[in-house]
Amino acid sequence: METRKVYVDEDNKAELVCPHCGASRHINVSKLNVNGSPLRIRCICKSLFFASFEFRRSYRKETNLLGYYCLPPFCKVWHEMRVKNISLTGVGFAVPDRHRLKVGDAVRLKFKLDDKCHSDIEKDVIVRRVSNNYLGCEFSCRVQFDKALGFYLMP
Repeated sequence: METRKVYVDEDNKAELVCPHCGASRHINVSKLNVNGSPLRIRCICKSLFFASFEFRRSYRKETNLLGYYCLPPFCKVWHEMRVKNISLTGVGFAVPDRHRLKVGDAVRLKFKLDDKCHSDIEKDVIVRRVSNNYLGCEFSCRVQFDKALGFYLMP
C-alpha cells in the first residue's frame, strides 16, 4: 500500500485526504507519536491508508546535479559534488571523497539546474548536517528570491 506524504504547517496541523473517497480532515500532529515512520489512518469510509508527515518548511526536490563547492572567502580550490536535493531554503549534496567540512562551516556552491535554460546557481550555504559524505545545508541569504530556483521547484 502506498504511503501518502502529508505536509505539516507551522502550527503542527496537517490535512489528511483519503485516496479512496477524497474525504479530508485536519489533525494536530503534536498530539501524535510521529517518529518518522508512516501512520496507519482509517477514513470515515472505512478505507485504510498510510501517511508520513513532512515537517520541512518548504518543498524539497530530489536531484542528481553535478556541481562544485569551495570554502570562502577566497575559493581558490573547487571540489566536485553532487546536488542530491534542493529547496528554496537549502540544499543537500554528496562529495565523492573525504572532506573536512563540519556543522557551522560556510561553503560556496555552484551548479547548473537541469531546466531548459540550464540556469547557473551560485549560493553561499551553512552546513547544518554531516553524515559521512552527505551534507545538508541552509542557504546563508534568503532575502532575495531566486527566480530560476523558484520556477525549478514548481510542481
